[in-house]
Amino acid sequence: MKKYLVLALLLLLCYLLQASVLPAVSFGGIMPNLLIIFVASCGFMNGELCGLVTGFFCGLLVDIFGGDVIGFYALLYMITGYINGMFQRVFYPEDIKLPLILILGSDLGYGFLCYCLLFLLRSRLDAGFYVLRIILPEAVYTIVIAFAVYPLLLLIHKRLEAHEKGSKE
Repeated sequence: MKKYLVLALLLLLCYLLQASVLPAVSFGGIMPNLLIIFVASCGFMNGELCGLVTGFFCGLLVDIFGGDVIGFYALLYMITGYINGMFQRVFYPEDIKLPLILILGSDLGYGFLCYCLLFLLRSRLDAGFYVLRIILPEAVYTIVIAFAVYPLLLLIHKRLEAHEKGSKE
């Protein structure tokens, strides 16, 4: 129970930082995606179900407070969390390469799906511009921020796991 409460508080914290603080540190309108970092981390640390549920609630917050259609971002974040959850079997807390690669892939996939579903279907066909000016800079910025945020999420995960093991014994 404590684990889910902490995850819910982290979700709210990440969303609040994403919506209020990060726009102040954006470069040319590009800001890191803390929610992708959080959803991907929950997925590969806790499995598909946790990634799916976390992705749903992150996306729902984005949909409610800034989206045009309820459910669009919830679906994108759910897919992201579920796919990252499939990598739980090969997740080792000591290895930082796999989580950063998964976060990078998640951000690139998220950006590409947003482009396809929000712009390409509206006949805005300048994919090169979108990739070079939005998707790649956001992915790089997200990875830079992930170097600082991911170790904190990993520390919280380890403490929650230790608490769960301690309470079961």
